[in-house]
Amino acid sequence: MKLLNLLDPFYLYENRALVLSAIKGALKRYSTIVPQWLRAQEIPLTKNDRKIAVLKDKHRGRRCFIIGNGPSLKIADLDKLKCEITFACNKIYLAFDQTDWRPTYYSVYDVLIAENNTAAIRELNLCKIFGDGVRSYFNDAKNILWLRELKLPLSNGVPECQFSINALEGVYGGWTVLYLQMQLAFYLGIREIYLIGVDFRFKVPPSSGKKCPSGEVLEDQGEINHFHSEYRKPGETWTMPLLDLQYKAFLAAKQTVEAHGGSIFNASRKTALDIFPLVNIDDII
Repeated sequence: MKLLNLLDPFYLYENRALVLSAIKGALKRYSTIVPQWLRAQEIPLTKNDRKIAVLKDKHRGRRCFIIGNGPSLKIADLDKLKCEITFACNKIYLAFDQTDWRPTYYSVYDVLIAENNTAAIRELNLCKIFGDGVRSYFNDAKNILWLRELKLPLSNGVPECQFSINALEGVYGGWTVLYLQMQLAFYLGIREIYLIGVDFRFKVPPSSGKKCPSGEVLEDQGEINHFHSEYRKPGETWTMPLLDLQYKAFLAAKQTVEAHGGSIFNASRKTALDIFPLVNIDDII
């Protein structure tokens, strides 16, 4: 559509359907681009944005522990973290009847975790910060902060891992909720991050042949991959862990955090994740 045509009222009238379609398309594009640009400049636009913005640098100068749910996680270690800033996820609540410890921040990212455990997650009295990919399961909840999930850029058709330093703008997926929490910890000003319970190995049952937004769906045959014997019951569905892609995401986290003067350590008692320096958790806590 030429600019001169837009100055011709007869042209506009005769092609009004085309013109209106073009205007609607432009408005739709700008309705996405402009808010995204404003949030990139750290300008909050909504009530949810304002709550996220308040968190920026809240824990600057502190350290934190990001807790995986692997078999190496010990309840005794959780007991020692009561005075620490901690991030936990998914079914960590299965440990709550054995410890007074509660995580500072709790997150869910995987759609099958949200779908299979909606009621239990709703009841948790925790500071909840979720990826917006699971919003449909908790859309009416008033006690959840939502992080926008940013699209990863493609390089020759392959997703290129990115690490967001501005959670107000959004966070990138890294095929694990732990990656969301690393980006959140960075936004909170934390530059000393320890992982525990991140075994980074799974015994995977046969595929169900189904897919969900988080990936290939598996059907559990009995719990062997987590810290609690009832973490998953036979027949419960879960998402195929893509450890090769998680590995690339963790590399991106390491590079970004270290570029800003920080460090990520792996304090898991047993782990196959070799990206981060290994440290003894007993020496730390």
